[in-house]
Amino acid sequence: MSNRVDNPKVYNPYSYHRPHFIRWRGSVIPKVLPSTIVVTLLAVIVCIVNLETKVKIGIPSTFIPVLGFVVGLLLTYRTNTAYDRYWEGRRLWAVMVVAIRNLTRNIWINIKEDDGKSDLLEKKTAINLLIGFAVATKHYLREEDGLLHDDLKPLISNIKSNLPGFKPFNEMDPSSEVNHNLPLEITLYLCSYIDNKRQNNKVDVPTTNSMYGALNTLIDCLTQFERILRSPIPLAYSIHLTQTVWIYCLSLPFQLVDSLKYITIPIVFLASFILIGILHIGGEIENPFGYDENDLDLDDFCGTIKRELDIITSRKRPTVSDWVYNPENHPFGREEITASEARKLSIDELFKKRRMKRMKRMEIPMSQLKWTKKQLNRGKYINNKEQYIALLYITGYICRSEKSFSSYIRVWNFSCIG
Repeated sequence: MSNRVDNPKVYNPYSYHRPHFIRWRGSVIPKVLPSTIVVTLLAVIVCIVNLETKVKIGIPSTFIPVLGFVVGLLLTYRTNTAYDRYWEGRRLWAVMVVAIRNLTRNIWINIKEDDGKSDLLEKKTAINLLIGFAVATKHYLREEDGLLHDDLKPLISNIKSNLPGFKPFNEMDPSSEVNHNLPLEITLYLCSYIDNKRQNNKVDVPTTNSMYGALNTLIDCLTQFERILRSPIPLAYSIHLTQTVWIYCLSLPFQLVDSLKYITIPIVFLASFILIGILHIGGEIENPFGYDENDLDLDDFCGTIKRELDIITSRKRPTVSDWVYNPENHPFGREEITASEARKLSIDELFKKRRMKRMKRMEIPMSQLKWTKKQLNRGKYINNKEQYIALLYITGYICRSEKSFSSYIRVWNFSCIG
């Protein structure tokens, strides 16, 4: 047990991978390398011409600090903006998961099952729609039209669209363009389910309000996802930043060749690799919903939701008698009586039994307890730590101290053990 406390299990997505310095997969090297090679070849040509011929094409290096400062600011803003969009997408997905879990809990536990099997099937179908909402949102954010995706079809094949201008799901050509918002339409079916249960008095008003609140959260998350997806960084900014980085990288060989000679080549390679790499990282994480290696793993997120909800719905809803009065339940501690045994005792007997067990664990002599009780009945002061501990186990709501723990203690309330 101590080993687990000293070395807790912490999720680390990088623990089973090679060191980052030599990793290829997940990096931007494949995208950066062609551009870096072009800049490096230019550096080779500049070095050969400037050092092996009489043609001098070097220029003063005063251009480096001026343009370098500007490029640094632009890249910093670009990367921070892209990461904010990435993190916002992850945060919104977590909010959506919270709403789905709350809806699942309310549907599975708080909606009555007066009609037995029928209500149970309706619950399971509604929860399947919640899973379908997450999966449909994933495809919607990836701009994958159609309804017959392998992970989506089993969850929504039982519903039909009645909205104006939409064909029923089973009559639509899956290869044709679909011009509607499927996640939003799923919320209409969930809303109708909640309304039906409320009208049939199978769920109370507070729970209904809670479910509507969770449903509103789902729609809010969907709208925020659309904001991230359809509001990219302005094109003019991206174009100008790319042009600025390229101008800076292409000018480096001309500014460094006079002072660094052939060392210019590796320096230019490293500088262009870093700058162009940062530029590509910002572009890759700007839209976190795609299939890039560094995008959010929406497939795994949806799989987690499906597993959780399938496990919840694989068992009937728990009743209090099943888990409270289970023979393994010791509500007062492992060595205390079970809930079934405590149920047979009166309140006074129960607390008396608990106090006696506590006294036994503290190894307080019965003579000490009797002496403390006698002193309390006489209204005496308690001036001993052991006596005070005994007092704690004799009385329930016990006492208040006028001074510190080591000082004299006056008892104002007393409840004897009988």
